[in-house]
Amino acid sequence: MALHCPSCAGPIAVNPLGRWFARFNCPHCGARLRFDRTTNLLGAVGGAAFFASGFAVAVLGAGVLEQPAFQVGVAAWIVMLGLSYALRGVHRDT
Repeated sequence: MALHCPSCAGPIAVNPLGRWFARFNCPHCGARLRFDRTTNLLGAVGGAAFFASGFAVAVLGAGVLEQPAFQVGVAAWIVMLGLSYALRGVHRDT
């Protein structure tokens, strides 16, 4: 997934779980990337939802795909990851 700096639109490599990115700057223009406690928490909780959903499939099999709890977990992962990117102002190639 290609992501771009909100200031110069140059390509950047980011990790939504990486708290250490809070101090990172764009490698192209030097602008500070918008990572903070909220965006990192959203990324971490979204990552946990992704892990829990994957673990449920691995342990319980494909039948879990029809369970509402599994579907909520996957939806939570997608929403939280999207919110994390939106709050940081990082743009994704579509």
